[in-house]
Amino acid sequence: MTPQDKDENPVFKKGIWIREQQGQLTMGSLDKNDNSVMVLSDELAAKLHTVESDMMDALFGDNRTPFRPGVLDMDAVFAKLKKTFKTIELKLSFADPHQRQLLCAFDPVFTLMENLVASSLSTSLSPVININASVLENHLYIIYRDFDSVSKPSDLAPEFYRAKNRLNANIQFKKTENNRTYYDIMIPLGSES
Repeated sequence: MTPQDKDENPVFKKGIWIREQQGQLTMGSLDKNDNSVMVLSDELAAKLHTVESDMMDALFGDNRTPFRPGVLDMDAVFAKLKKTFKTIELKLSFADPHQRQLLCAFDPVFTLMENLVASSLSTSLSPVININASVLENHLYIIYRDFDSVSKPSDLAPEFYRAKNRLNANIQFKKTENNRTYYDIMIPLGSES
């Protein structure tokens, strides 16, 4: 595996297993094309043993949180955006008056938002970016505003194509006279009561 492979395919995306075997802590990938089993260093094994009680609590404790595949958490999307773009002023809001569980894939929504923010970055400007998301009639509406009008839809064409295919998204672009860029995004959702 090359360093580039490690960046593009982090182990937690594919999944890993960790097991004690023959008195040693071992690890392998859940990727069906990778059958290698590695012995973990004593230092890493000690760290994992320290974390083991927290993991047991996450799996079996009173405060455990079940994973719901396919349910989109916009707060998690926004938190990851803030972490990714720490130095950018992101003004984020999400409104869903009915607090429904939104059936939509996280990764394509996050990737779309990440690429929109990246398209607004400039070496000479410190952009102010507003992203307002809301849910109406089983659709996720996202209004993206770039106040310095740096983002160009032509640069985002491949990302918009992926969003249309993966999310069935409809994306509109508007540039105003006062140097602001708007993207209106509508993504159909499933929802659970």
